[in-house]
Amino acid sequence: MSEFNTSLLREKFVIHDAMPSELTGDETITALSNRMKVKLVSKDRITSETYVVRAQNMHTTVRLAAQMVKDFYDYGSLTERPDPFRWDKAYTSITKGYEEQYNPQRWVAVYQGGRSVFEDGPGERHPFLDIVEQCDARNKGDYEKAMEIAKDAFKQAGKLVNIEHDSNVALIMKVTEQEGKCGVILRGPNKTTTFNMTAHAKKGRPVRPSQCLTAAAAFLEGIQLAFLIGMSKQKLRYELIAHASDEAQKAEAASHKVGRLNSAISQFENMLNVSYRPDRPNFAAMIDDAEEFSRKILSAEIEAKIASGELDKGDWVV
Repeated sequence: MSEFNTSLLREKFVIHDAMPSELTGDETITALSNRMKVKLVSKDRITSETYVVRAQNMHTTVRLAAQMVKDFYDYGSLTERPDPFRWDKAYTSITKGYEEQYNPQRWVAVYQGGRSVFEDGPGERHPFLDIVEQCDARNKGDYEKAMEIAKDAFKQAGKLVNIEHDSNVALIMKVTEQEGKCGVILRGPNKTTTFNMTAHAKKGRPVRPSQCLTAAAAFLEGIQLAFLIGMSKQKLRYELIAHASDEAQKAEAASHKVGRLNSAISQFENMLNVSYRPDRPNFAAMIDDAEEFSRKILSAEIEAKIASGELDKGDWVV
């Protein structure tokens, strides 16, 4: 296996009219996405394929990339072989269960050479993302310059626009057969979670990119779910939602999912020699932190219940 490198971007595009009129005003378009470029090179360096995975959330982006990487290193080219990669089967396998039941906004798209080769999910991705990938392909991979090409494309269509591109790195990864290094920077509503994970080969078993990607996806999803669970627990405590509500049921399912994510991470740690800096993310502690932070967010609703007599003031301490 050749060295594997990738990164995950969280992106926001805001497209404004460069010359708004009094009739139309300033029409603004916002497109959100997570993006991972996946360059696959065979060990003999004969086969090389590059894809871009975009999805509505981070963990789906990374998980589909993991499926692609594993299949490529196990069987070769994803498309140029008698039995091509089953995009639909891979996507279904990573979204079944919690994601399928509780995330109606989910979507995914995979591009090769600027062309969409796979798309799925009930949610809607903004068509501007397709334009960005087409422009990136025309610009030979200089991603930042693709924004200028996109502006020119709008201009040729008779529309002058300004494009604001806000992006931040959520994950960066480098993997060889001897070592896998992964850095995660996740900016949440109450704090930024940052940690580094390093995996070394163990008992003759090499490090595989798909393993590192899958573990990283588990951490990304677990951190996200921890906030949801903490918020819901606080709402239940102060009877802002009912135990039978959809929100409470979703939080209960999220708790079970976090348990499965912890098991998947433990399996990864058993297969390889894994270390963390500064510490391994603790989902239980994150849930407690989210509960405490939620008290501040929910204070207005809770104080309204106190004022109406639905809640005893002694049960609420800021």
